[in-house]
Amino acid sequence: MPDTSTMLSFAGVSLAFALLPGPNMLFLTATAASRGPRPAWRSALGVETATLLFALLTASGLGALVAASTVVFQTVKWAGVAYLVWLGIQAWREAARPTSSGQVATAVPPGSDGRRGFLVGISNPKVILFFVALLPQFVRPGAGPEWLQLLVFGLFFTVVGLAVDAVFCLTAGSVRRALAGRVSHPVLRRAPALTYFGLAGWAAFTGHRTA
Repeated sequence: MPDTSTMLSFAGVSLAFALLPGPNMLFLTATAASRGPRPAWRSALGVETATLLFALLTASGLGALVAASTVVFQTVKWAGVAYLVWLGIQAWREAARPTSSGQVATAVPPGSDGRRGFLVGISNPKVILFFVALLPQFVRPGAGPEWLQLLVFGLFFTVVGLAVDAVFCLTAGSVRRALAGRVSHPVLRRAPALTYFGLAGWAAFTGHRTA
């Protein structure tokens, strides 16, 4: 098992990494600001389920195989980009659709919050970079089986990410309540769609790999 000093160092790195602006944070903030903290929290569970999957893959050794395969890496990346673009189109259409009361509907793309969160998380190049490049650096010889150390680090990183996500969901939800009387502004109504398009661009132009 990792010793105390190693875990403290990893905790600091994990927290700093989770606080860095990235696709997950922008996605959850936009969801909470447009729809409230509960949908954002469900989305966060989906995001961190993807993180947990990365942790399990890394501990089993499959993560290194995925990282070494340009074809697999690019397939995951561009599938995520395509899904984000599709969500953006659906959100843009929904934002302009009037409800039965004549008001403009809040943009809610079809599908479950958890599934959307998972697909955003699984295609996040920032998290992929963490598990491929940073997490293995904390493995120490003689501290136990490598797979067990990787699993402990991966689970810890997932918990840290979930805690940070919860803070962002609650904070953005409070902002939503403060702006409740102004959500009819076209820019605010279309904020989720613009966020999805921005995330698609982020994913498309980061995490490039060469064969």
